[in-house]
Amino acid sequence: MARREGARPRRTLLWLAAVSVFAVYLIWALRAEEVFQVTNKKLEYTNTGVIVSGEIRNMATTAPAVSVEVTFFDAHGRQLSKEVVTLSNLEAGATATFRTQPRVLTNVHDYTIYVNTGRNMYGN
Repeated sequence: MARREGARPRRTLLWLAAVSVFAVYLIWALRAEEVFQVTNKKLEYTNTGVIVSGEIRNMATTAPAVSVEVTFFDAHGRQLSKEVVTLSNLEAGATATFRTQPRVLTNVHDYTIYVNTGRNMYGN
């Protein structure tokens, strides 16, 4: 009977180890899929309006066109505005800067940046 009692904690530890290894692998695999890195991003309040700027680094092959979609949100999470900045011919390993046009928005609380490379091979 003592043998069975000792087997349960060992089984639990083996399951925890297996789940941990899988979680680490999943995080590593998803990071490896990141084709574009957005760096030095910032939200600026100017006299002419709100501006988002930053840099995009291409970690893959040459991209003929990339759309940087910036969406502005208020404190309640409601979308206030959206702007698309198109960058063309972003070479492999290259970094390009982007900057939105000034938007007259008074209550911007947050924003998101989405890098759109167009349709994938499945048509999505």
